[in-house]
Amino acid sequence: MSELPTPTEGLAWILWIWLMIHCIRQGGLVQSIRQHSYLLHLTLGTIVGLAALWRLRAGIYEGLELHFVALTVTTLIFGWRNAILVGSAALLILTLLGVEQWQQAGAIALLGVATPVLLSFGILTLSHNTLPRNLWIYIFIDGFLNGILCFVARTLLLAAWYSSQYDWTLIRDNYLILMPLFFFPEAMLNGFSTTLLVVHKPHWLATWREEQYLK
Repeated sequence: MSELPTPTEGLAWILWIWLMIHCIRQGGLVQSIRQHSYLLHLTLGTIVGLAALWRLRAGIYEGLELHFVALTVTTLIFGWRNAILVGSAALLILTLLGVEQWQQAGAIALLGVATPVLLSFGILTLSHNTLPRNLWIYIFIDGFLNGILCFVARTLLLAAWYSSQYDWTLIRDNYLILMPLFFFPEAMLNGFSTTLLVVHKPHWLATWREEQYLK
């Protein structure tokens, strides 16, 4: 018989479910899919791609595993509400496959999916309101730099969560010490993806406005 979640894990599940319901109601993803047929393939492809990317991870101890995130470019494509839904769907796939413990899925969703997405959108909004609105700001700040900050925040939050299960020295030596190795690849993953989308598929980016960034 599987172990029941702790009160904290149960609360995280409740908050996650509430957040997904809010995003479904306010994000308008279903209506957008009905209006634009390509969006269904884009959504499903992103969900499968994130699940596959998150399945490739490096680590020794369960939970203390690092992998590429790609939630920044996901946020640029879908906006924050729909990005949370897409990331949550990818996490559900991994949970059903037994990659993630179902008891902790709610906490991982809040700390490892929702918070990085909200941070990415916050940085996007801040740069949009305070920096010149041009192509290079969108790519290098909202794509490259944003990807690194998103990865760092996610890693530190999950490290804090797992500190109740592992000694902090173990987390530092087997988890946090590997974090800098992922900075450049994570930045490239988000930045290059954003660049390719701006050039070839700008209509896939919900946060891109040609009249603001190019004219």
